[in-house]
Amino acid sequence: MGHKVLLIDCDIQANASNLIPQKDRKPTTLTHILKGEATFEDAIQIARENLSLIAADSNLDKAANHIVISGIKGYKLLRNATKNLTGFDFVIFDHSPFYTAISESALWASDEMIIPTVLEPFSVEGILKTIAKLSETLSELEHEVNITGIVPTKVDKRFSMSDSYYKSLIETFKERVIHPIRTDETIKKAQSLGQTVFEYDKSSKAAEDFSRLTNIIVAGAK
Repeated sequence: MGHKVLLIDCDIQANASNLIPQKDRKPTTLTHILKGEATFEDAIQIARENLSLIAADSNLDKAANHIVISGIKGYKLLRNATKNLTGFDFVIFDHSPFYTAISESALWASDEMIIPTVLEPFSVEGILKTIAKLSETLSELEHEVNITGIVPTKVDKRFSMSDSYYKSLIETFKERVIHPIRTDETIKKAQSLGQTVFEYDKSSKAAEDFSRLTNIIVAGAK
């Protein structure tokens, strides 16, 4: 598509950071940025054509503590940094599954959010709790973030319960539910090799689903 994307890994597990092998990553990470020890420009690294990355590391929890201690200034750091950032069409924050001060800082820097959810019992209840927590946080921050979509993942229509959970999501969230990602071993295999699903197998179900999802998101951003 030709869009330039900056991916910021906000998860201490650093799965997104594996797009660049550990030995090839810059030593400067999101931790250094959040602690005020470096700028975005110091940490940005090219991961693929049109895709740049700010990596996470195992000390990201210390950065979260620093944000809390710093107060409003710490929470606003990502927001202020992205405002002055040029050269990218999209800036994407890859959040941790656990809610932290970094989550709040990234939300403050965001205009939209995508909520992925695994199709399993209580998926609807889980999303409702997530949205309630996000709404509470955003109200406190006096900031609005639109929900671009809820993305069902690990969808396997061979099983009736998977289809049942999917229908339940549609009934509850209606047009907010956008293109699902089907179960595909390609995802795990690609991750284990530090590849994207498009690099591992561009004809796979996962590649097809992520491509369609991307088209929906980009079309909505125009």
